[in-house]
Amino acid sequence: MAIHYYQEVIKMSLSISDARVFSAALKRARQKRKLTQAECAELLDHSVSFQKDLERGRCSPSIEGFYHICRTLDISADDCIFQDGADRTGSTYQALLRLLPLCDEKSLSALVAAATVLAGADQDATPNEQLRD
Repeated sequence: MAIHYYQEVIKMSLSISDARVFSAALKRARQKRKLTQAECAELLDHSVSFQKDLERGRCSPSIEGFYHICRTLDISADDCIFQDGADRTGSTYQALLRLLPLCDEKSLSALVAAATVLAGADQDATPNEQLRD
């Protein structure tokens, strides 16, 4: 029988829109692995009803539960937070993320310039301004 660990600890407080983003990412990850809700609940060690509630955005996992879900289903935490629809779980994206901490400031500046050109973004805009466009 599944332990209701995620229901017993303090839950994250997600806004309605954040809960929708998380629930959609969870459902996509489950379907990508071709799991039923019951199979996914068993894999994540929580109840089927909790799984259904998570996918419907009716509740939120604890911080520990969020981490466990992301790690187990290979969901990028960014995909659960940002609504831009970009796939952050792809191998190229993940490879770039692993390399970034190894870069010095000069290399990071070159990467930003290259990414700006490739994305067709305004080079004079700050990254936050580019995200709003």
